[in-house]
Amino acid sequence: MSGVRPHILLCLKVAVSLALLLLLYRNTPVQQIAAVLAQCQLLLLLPVGLLLLLNTTLSALKWRLLLLSDHIDIPLIKLVVSYLIAAFFNLFLPSNIGGDSYRIYDIMQKSGRGASTAASVLADRLSGFVALACLSLGGSVFVAIRLERPVLVILPLLALAALALILVLLWLQRPLLRLLQVLRLDRMPRMQDFCGRFFAAFARYGAEPRMLAWVLLISFAFQFLLVVAVYLMAWALHAHAPFVYFLAFVPLITLMEALPVSVYGIGVRDMGYVFFFQWAGMGEAYTRSLAVVFLAVTLCYSLIGGLLYAGRIFAAGRRARDGQAGSS
Repeated sequence: MSGVRPHILLCLKVAVSLALLLLLYRNTPVQQIAAVLAQCQLLLLLPVGLLLLLNTTLSALKWRLLLLSDHIDIPLIKLVVSYLIAAFFNLFLPSNIGGDSYRIYDIMQKSGRGASTAASVLADRLSGFVALACLSLGGSVFVAIRLERPVLVILPLLALAALALILVLLWLQRPLLRLLQVLRLDRMPRMQDFCGRFFAAFARYGAEPRMLAWVLLISFAFQFLLVVAVYLMAWALHAHAPFVYFLAFVPLITLMEALPVSVYGIGVRDMGYVFFFQWAGMGEAYTRSLAVVFLAVTLCYSLIGGLLYAGRIFAAGRRARDGQAGSS
């Protein structure tokens, strides 16, 4: 049964993605979308690729700061490679969880400290969500006033409230430990040891406010550059709108993608672009084309991680063959 459940969940996510795509694209002539995509200025997508690479490096730097606070010293280049390969795994595994799982496994092999590595990945992810919600809130205030739609401010406020609750639970620890008792996981010595080390790592982060300030600063820079990248994609499609709309809507759409209800955010992302950017004055064909270009660019970028992973497998196989030849 445990082996069947993941397949059922995957099928449900595929169904959600297909249903949303059908709902969004059935009334939009494919010819219109094709015409918008045909006029795409591909040269404007080159700086988008550079921004994505810069963002990966920034993310790896933020992750390195968290690891160093727990006395885990991994070279920056290795963290960049781990991030790129994780992005490739995100194509096939649920939401961002699959890529994060790979990062934990990869660095755990190098550090030998699973709980501390897991804590660093979770802190990395949470700091990104906080930056997303804050940027979206700032942009949404201006857009809500401009469009006279105060409801736009509610969504980022709800996201911030949820994140605040998670951070409080991690700080208090007791509610989460109580949950382990309810689930009877506290009876497992290895689980107890893992949780103890995990919470200890978070306590060390809280004891270093300067490091946390840098982590948040890098998170804000990352999310802002992502907004700029999407803005350039829109310009490449000649889909012009004030930058403040992108500042308000792109973080919200990114938060929506993180929900584990679809495959790689397909369908959910499209729905976000169509729903939000119509308020920015974009036509239906342009909003849908922007979602398509975003997916295409991120897919191409993720393939870099696939090549790096293939290189790792090839190198590991070669070392194994050389070892066998040496022993014989």
